Formats: sequence, structure tokens, C-alpha cells
Amino acid sequence: MFRGFDVSDKGQKKQKVVFVGGYGRSGSTIIDLLLNRVPGVIAVGEFRHLFGRALTDNELCSCGHKFRDCPFWKKIIKEAFPDGYDAERIQRAVRHFNRLAMLPKIRREDRLSADEQADAKLYREAFAAAYRAVAKVSGAEVIVDSTKYPMHGWFLSTMPEIDLSVMLLVRDPRAVAYSWQRKRLRPEIWWEEREMPRYSLARSALAWDVSNRLTAELEPFAADYRVQRYEDFIADPAGELADIASFVLGRTVELPADLFDRQPHLPHTIAGNPVRIGSEHVKVKEDNEWKHMPAAGRLLISGLSAPQMVQYDYPLIKT
Repeated sequence: MFRGFDVSDKGQKKQKVVFVGGYGRSGSTIIDLLLNRVPGVIAVGEFRHLFGRALTDNELCSCGHKFRDCPFWKKIIKEAFPDGYDAERIQRAVRHFNRLAMLPKIRREDRLSADEQADAKLYREAFAAAYRAVAKVSGAEVIVDSTKYPMHGWFLSTMPEIDLSVMLLVRDPRAVAYSWQRKRLRPEIWWEEREMPRYSLARSALAWDVSNRLTAELEPFAADYRVQRYEDFIADPAGELADIASFVLGRTVELPADLFDRQPHLPHTIAGNPVRIGSEHVKVKEDNEWKHMPAAGRLLISGLSAPQMVQYDYPLIKT
């Protein structure tokens, strides 16, 4: 099925992938769009959705094309899967392993059933082929996968074909929880008008806790690991982005002089914040609207997320 790449070839060079973990609404889309302008880097957005939202649902790529019509992704898929692929079966395997219940088994193949071992092999081969095709077609050294959902990162940590680094992206949980309550349309859903999901403050705070902790626990299995606070990036975009790019590429990086200017070439990312669609110009600005949240809501989130708020230097009481 995956004759385009022999993923079992132990002599084949590993593909470097940086997994960005954490919880949604933490700013990964903005950082993706800017990292994509750094020579040697390609950011693909939330890559675990490749066989679902992208290839099956045919949502819009960030360039504005329907995914299956996007010239860039058409080259990727042809390169990765010259003999075709079973998107439904691959996506079923992804869904199975992207569950918290799989965490005790995901790094223990001896605990997997025969069917699960077959699904794991399919998941591994499909994504190894896709990552390598992205690198080959784009010419990039490093792929940034901002899936964020930690179970995909845990699965990547089991793949010998990948040289995995992990960046935990955190943002004040009060800002994150407030953002998840906003009404926002999903422009990538071109066939109907559909809003992004909205969650309660408590659910968002608990999901922030779990996502951050599971991403942090990937550190022993990663070649390199970094914690990035979104607030630090907003305070010094150029300085922090240079540090992030240096982490991604594994060497000191000097950013292109025009990196923050309007760019004519659109990136090709999957899922993420709606600002990614038609993103010739990337605006980096502070969003403090969450500070108008009622005090009871802020206290609820602080109470649920206090240990990690302290760990990542967020004051528990903020005026």
C-alpha cells in the first residue's frame, strides 16, 4: 500500500518532526504561519486530521483551495501513496489510538490485540509516508505538526521512522477557556455555515490541565523539548520566534528581515484558527478580552488549574 517509501528500511534517514502539544486556542496557528516563512521549516497545521477533515471531508486548505484540489497537497498525496490509500481505515486507526484510554497501551505493543497491532502498523506507515512526502515535495528539513492533541504526539513517539522533538505551547488558561466560549464560524467548512465548538469554563480548564501534562510527559521520549508561553511570544514576537525557529531547526537561526511583512505565498495548513485562511498577512497582537470575564469564572479556572498555573508562571489572581 505504501510503496512510495519503505518505512521498514532501517538505513533510511529519520524524518525530523516537531510536535506542538498543549490545548487548543493557545496560539499555535499564528506561530505556524510565521514558522512556515523560516527557510528549512514547513508547518502543516493539525496533521492528525490529514485522513479525516482534509482528505475525507475535503475542508479548505489555508491557501483557500478545497483540500483535494490543492496543487501542493495533490503532489504530497501522489508522492506518499502512489498505489492509493484507504482513508477511512487509516482514520479509524487514528481515532482508536487518539483516545486517553489507549495511553497505558500505546508504548507497549505487547498489550495490543492483533487488530490493534494491525491498526498501529497502518497508522505508523501512513504517517511516515506522509511526513516524508511533505519533506520531499517542500524541500524542508523539519516538519512542524501542531496537532496539539497529546495522544497523536504519544503515537509519534513510538515511530522509529521519526526524529521527534516536542514543544509544549501554553497560554493562560483563563484566556483559553474564554476563547472556547466565543462564537466563531469555521470558514474551512465551505459547504455550509457551521460554528466552532464551544465549551464550558470548567471543561476547558480541565482539558488544559490534561493536555499540558500529557505533552510534558513526552519529554523523556523526545530528542529535544521546549516549553513556550504564548504570552512571551506576544511580548517579543521576533525574539521568541527566533528562539522557536532555532529549537525547531536545531541550530541558531536569524529570521528573514521581511518575515513579519505581508507575503504573497500562502501556507498549506490543516485545521486550526480561522485566521489561517488566506493568511498573506499575519497579525501578532495581544488579546486581553478575557480579563473582562466575571470574577467567579476566573476563580473557577484558577481553582481547577492552580498547580500548572504556578508551574508555568501564571498568577492565580489577576486584575
